[in-house]
Amino acid sequence: MHKITLQKVKLIMCLLFVFGYATAQVNLDSLKTELNLMVYNNPKEAIRRVEEIYPTITNPSMQISYLLTSANAYAVLKNHDAVMETALKAKKIADEKGSPVNRLQVSGFIGGQYRRLGLDDKALLYINEAEEVFKTEAIPDSLKYLGGNILIVKGLIQRTSLGCEYALPYFKEAANVYKKYVSKKINMVSIAIAHNNIADCYIEINDFNAAEFNFKEAIKYSLEVNSGHSLAYAKMGLSRIYKQENENEKAIGLLKEVNADLEEMNDLSIKKEVYKQLSENYKAIKDTQNYEYYSKLYFEETKRIIAEEKKSLNTVVNDLSQETQKSQQETKSKFTFLLLGSILVFIVILSYMSYKIVKKRKKISKKKKQVDKEI
Repeated sequence: MHKITLQKVKLIMCLLFVFGYATAQVNLDSLKTELNLMVYNNPKEAIRRVEEIYPTITNPSMQISYLLTSANAYAVLKNHDAVMETALKAKKIADEKGSPVNRLQVSGFIGGQYRRLGLDDKALLYINEAEEVFKTEAIPDSLKYLGGNILIVKGLIQRTSLGCEYALPYFKEAANVYKKYVSKKINMVSIAIAHNNIADCYIEINDFNAAEFNFKEAIKYSLEVNSGHSLAYAKMGLSRIYKQENENEKAIGLLKEVNADLEEMNDLSIKKEVYKQLSENYKAIKDTQNYEYYSKLYFEETKRIIAEEKKSLNTVVNDLSQETQKSQQETKSKFTFLLLGSILVFIVILSYMSYKIVKKRKKISKKKKQVDKEI
């Protein structure tokens, strides 16, 4: 009887552990989804929540996911130093303990970040690494949307190097990939981002109707998940079209909507662009007071961003320089090792040949002495 009771207790404890772990896992998953969406509305709060929960996470895959969420929030805040530090921490875990999906996520993210900094060669290195994993490893169907991330970054690189005609197919394909997996809320944000990039390209090639359609699509998907960042970008895009069509009051109305949400988003690049567009639209309608007010705000934000970008680029360049020096040192060490090895082999061969020659001479000398005696 006592034995049966003990077995029951063990079974109950086991079930409690299993279901407790499962519940904790579900909670971490649901919280991760919530934080991924929060990144675009309140990045500082998303970072704070990750810092709070991260020390309790032991699963490597979950650690990587939370670190990437934090890195993405830092990217929204334009804190590039913190982005790279956090992303590289995730890469270390992915390389040592992660799954192919983890490696794909991390390499894709780092590639995207280098693209933001304008370091396209470095970006391609990581994006190609991510693409190799995507093509060669078994990626679950539910995670095939990650291929869209690769396409977005490749599109951005193509746009910089070759122009929008080459970039548009990548952005459109990315949007189609994301739309296959709309059940995952974060993909709504990705669809909005893809449409914003498509619209930007259509503005560049002067197809304003197509641009307006895509910005409105971006607004629609952004509102589905309350993504303030992509929503603001789409509204600013529409305001550019309205300004081009001399509908300045309409443009100002949209920009003021974005301006009202700026404090919560805390995105310096959006602030700068909103102030610039407001000043230009007020100038167009000859409102000197507002033109001067927003021009001043624009120049102040520009100075702040340049200072931050310069600081971050210096850090990244220093990291790249250290990486190059390390590579050169490794090459030098290999060369030194090969040179010493070659010298050692040469000495061994020379010693062996000397030994054989001496031995041969002794043999000849001995033979000669024998011949002399016989004579």
